[in-house]
Amino acid sequence: MDVFGTLIWLGILINPFLAYQTKSRLLYRITLILFIVFLVTWGYAVVGGTVPALFDTAWSFLLIAYVGLLVLNSCFVSKRFVPQMTWFRFTLFGLIGVGVSQAWFGLSTDNWEWSSFMHEDVWMMSVIVSLLLLLFVTMKTLDRRIEV
Repeated sequence: MDVFGTLIWLGILINPFLAYQTKSRLLYRITLILFIVFLVTWGYAVVGGTVPALFDTAWSFLLIAYVGLLVLNSCFVSKRFVPQMTWFRFTLFGLIGVGVSQAWFGLSTDNWEWSSFMHEDVWMMSVIVSLLLLLFVTMKTLDRRIEV
């Protein structure tokens, strides 16, 4: 498994803890239920269970929803610990993540066409880079607050 796959799994595993830190019961419950369903369905597919094509589609939507919750929980936790964090900054982090991942994918494959921009690897890498940048800025702000 490559580095980005490992980071996605780390995000998947840490998402319930982030949801708990948002202090929203509804968001925490939704995240926890999706986490359990996600692990059960992934485990069923890994142990060799026969899955119809509809299952693959449902699992893809589940993964997208779960990564969306990861982004939402990360934004809420960042907003909780760093109140001056604005939605403009979150959007800026997202755009930087998309730009970095598109440049990385374009340089590594020599394919700068529009279809490569819609590639799922580009979007997963965008999420990872954006969340890492958000984590870095949040931790840096908290570090400065502790020093003062």
